[in-house]
Amino acid sequence: MTLETFPLTAAPSMKASKTPINAAPPSGDTLAIVSAFPPATGSLNEYGLHMVKALILRSDVKKIIVLADRAKGPIVELDLGPKVEVRRVWTFNSWVSALNILNALKATGVDRVIYNLQTASFGDKEIPAALGLLTPMLSQKKGIASGVIMHNLIDAVDLSKTNIGGNKARQKLVQLAGEHITKLMLKCGYMTVTLDSFADILKSKYKSKNVFMVPHGTFERESQTPLPSLEDRPNRVITMGKFGTYKKLERTIYAVQVLNRRQNHAPIELVIGGTDHPAQKGYLASLEAQHASDPNIQFHGYVAEDDVEDFFTSAKLAIFDYDSTTGSSGVLHQAAIYGTPAAYPLLGDFIDVTEREGLSGFHFTPLDQDDLIRAISEGLETPLKAQNIAYENLAVSQSVTLQTVMAIHIRLLQKLKAGRLLRLRTEDSDAECLSL
Repeated sequence: MTLETFPLTAAPSMKASKTPINAAPPSGDTLAIVSAFPPATGSLNEYGLHMVKALILRSDVKKIIVLADRAKGPIVELDLGPKVEVRRVWTFNSWVSALNILNALKATGVDRVIYNLQTASFGDKEIPAALGLLTPMLSQKKGIASGVIMHNLIDAVDLSKTNIGGNKARQKLVQLAGEHITKLMLKCGYMTVTLDSFADILKSKYKSKNVFMVPHGTFERESQTPLPSLEDRPNRVITMGKFGTYKKLERTIYAVQVLNRRQNHAPIELVIGGTDHPAQKGYLASLEAQHASDPNIQFHGYVAEDDVEDFFTSAKLAIFDYDSTTGSSGVLHQAAIYGTPAAYPLLGDFIDVTEREGLSGFHFTPLDQDDLIRAISEGLETPLKAQNIAYENLAVSQSVTLQTVMAIHIRLLQKLKAGRLLRLRTEDSDAECLSL
């Protein structure tokens, strides 16, 4: 699919907004975004932030109202300029998030909204998670043009690798409920997914006519300074995510320790960024205590948005050792834009990203400890190959940015409001549809 590149205006000056939190939106085109949003740390918060930063650059979006998740403690909101207003209206694992969002949408008076979601956006408990996912359907029924960016699907998740993996009856119940929720979600205005395989599921199984495949997109770097070459970086590898379920660290830690025992190179430092998966609280603390005596294993904790670039550009290799996948890997895209090659398994959605988007790396057999060790060793000991992969991934990442992705969503919302969205499905491909 060839994506249209849309003209974008320069960013406005980033002065502090003086708009009262409950003030009516200004005249002109106003857009609502429903997403986890930093400095709160909910899933997809960084993606939500970069969506907003891309929308700020558009002259046809006069005001952006972010309906965000409430943080667990006191926070200082990011200063994103006068175009952006953040209202924290919903709570993770609350049963009434949908009601709170709908009330907030009514209060803003907006007529279009984009939801940035994955299956556990509103909770890691089944009922609040499901109720929250009904919000796009409900806002569409209230006459608000409602688009959804869906980063994963229950149908594409291997539930045996999740926190309910030992309970087959519960897996079956979650699967059936997930299918029903998916049907209801598809009653929104439109939905985009980040992988071809997701679009295939929704079109074949659910017969959906309002689904489009739009790539994940890559974030813009804040800094304009050149990226450091791999040879100028310390002998460090990194990994980042929410750990404890299908993303575990035991194999990665063991692999680094094995390579360090070989003593034919400078010690390899492993820096682990991220937090526990909500379903596995205490996982990282337990590992940190277990490896407290190893000076080469560092637990960074949550990587704040301002620290992401330094986190990636201080490493020669990023490692993503997953038992399964649940969607297009955001951290793999982040590694690409910061010139950090990655080691990852050719597994599930990683295959889609590799084949569909053209990203590459040092691949290893899923769940294979020895092959993971080999891939890390190759990534560190073949510097020319690693640097070429970094250059190639950087070029790929710059071809589809969040500005392009947001331009497509603005176009889809325009078609939806004009009642012309379903006509798009008569075209031969999503690309042709989106260029109309």
